[in-house]
Amino acid sequence: MKTIRQIANEIGVSKQAVYKRIRGSLHTVVAPYAHTVDGVVCVSEQGEELIKQAFGKNIAYDGAHTECIQNTETDTVQSLIKMLKEELEMKNEQIRGLSERLAESNIALVTAQQSLQAAQMLHGGTMQKHLTDGSDKQDKPKGFLARLFSSGE
Repeated sequence: MKTIRQIANEIGVSKQAVYKRIRGSLHTVVAPYAHTVDGVVCVSEQGEELIKQAFGKNIAYDGAHTECIQNTETDTVQSLIKMLKEELEMKNEQIRGLSERLAESNIALVTAQQSLQAAQMLHGGTMQKHLTDGSDKQDKPKGFLARLFSSGE
């Protein structure tokens, strides 16, 4: 593992130039080989070779390294696809669970509405019975004089 400064010195460019290249066009290719340790970016040998190739200093591009870059990009894309598929499956599971809970809530709501309707009908029937029993007749209370002079019904 070498630091960015060490690689820059070997190539004969500034540290900033190497950082710019790593953060730009080489990001997806070099990222798997770069690690930060105590705030210093360190790059493995494979990443170092890719950086040196990108600067083209005394190193000719050959098919093996180009193939390595393509394989790394393919691996990166494949791992990203795998991660996204896993996340999608987790979201699908969450949606299934929420759908089941929603169905249970709907059933409970329908049951509660039916119970309420039955209670309202029962209450309405009770009120109707009171009205038809004649219990709606209200005897006016007799005053003192009316009770005193009543014939004793």
